[in-house]
Amino acid sequence: MRRVFLTKTSLSVKEEDYKKFMRALLEAIDESLNQVLGEAATQTIYFHLQRKFRLKRENIPENLEVFGFALERIFGIGALVIEKTIMENLYSRLSLKNKNLRLKYENAEQFNFINYITDLRNIGVKEAVNTPSVVPHSFLM
Repeated sequence: MRRVFLTKTSLSVKEEDYKKFMRALLEAIDESLNQVLGEAATQTIYFHLQRKFRLKRENIPENLEVFGFALERIFGIGALVIEKTIMENLYSRLSLKNKNLRLKYENAEQFNFINYITDLRNIGVKEAVNTPSVVPHSFLM
């Protein structure tokens, strides 16, 4: 398994922007798990992530590949529902200049949870992160 880490050293942006993006990502993860599973199940998932995968909640944004792997192990194909919800919630949290932004991928293999979050980071981390707002968005493959 190839590990991808979203570390501030891999970004050419201000540390403050990096922290805002990572905070928005963690909030989107929290919101999505609560939305899909409910609060009690979300807390159980966080406990399971820490115990079985040695992944603390606050470290998830820097360890997305481990998080994605853990979701697949726990939920199987159902992990895709959670990943899609996280992508939608993160997108709505980012204050992007182009609200109609569409990320396009040459083929379906390029479109996945890790690539999408990384692409949003590369575009959105340079912009201000604000409170959640509803932004229509369709995921193109």
